[in-house]
Amino acid sequence: MNTLSDPTVAELLEHLHQEADAQMPELRKAASNMTEGNGESWTEQLRDFYLPVNREQGRFLYQTVRALQAKRVVEFGTSFGISTIYLAAGLRDNGGGVVIGSELIEDKAETARGNLSTAGLEAYTDIRTGDARQTLSDPGGPVDLVLLDGGPAMYTEILQLLVPRLRPGALVIADNMDDEHHPYAKLVRDPANGFISSSITLKGGTEYSVWVGLPSNRP
Repeated sequence: MNTLSDPTVAELLEHLHQEADAQMPELRKAASNMTEGNGESWTEQLRDFYLPVNREQGRFLYQTVRALQAKRVVEFGTSFGISTIYLAAGLRDNGGGVVIGSELIEDKAETARGNLSTAGLEAYTDIRTGDARQTLSDPGGPVDLVLLDGGPAMYTEILQLLVPRLRPGALVIADNMDDEHHPYAKLVRDPANGFISSSITLKGGTEYSVWVGLPSNRP
């Protein structure tokens, strides 16, 4: 039996996924009406929405944590904590570790912490509130896995912040990355930048990148 099969965790995840699914029509409408010039960031405009990974993505994250035998995971964009539950469940089943999450909005972070507590996984998480460029600057040790699931405009900056902390073979998974011309996609697909990367078919397009190190540092 794994943590995802635990009745408390499974029931909580299903409840959260159902709430997120119910929001989708309203979310699509809100997203279509968003404008950059109305004085609010996209984060504020969408503060009441889950913006979650779906069930398939969640299980993929759990499986990735297990396969890597990950101990330290960094998550950009915690929201209400659905993805964090999957990641933390993997760490628990690996025998321990920490998900270092980031969330700009304090109310969302508090809800995420509550959901993680309900799941019995709070001991495997460190949810940090504020600008991720500050809160993720010191993950506290070598990073095995990075999940980028916040605003794609910040992916390149967040990744560059974390590169010095990536252990050899670390994975970086970037959600909502379906534009091969996006600066982030160009960065990770250029071997000179130390990654082997490709797009995989998950919701919204997902970039799957392995850190192999800069060419000058390879054996």
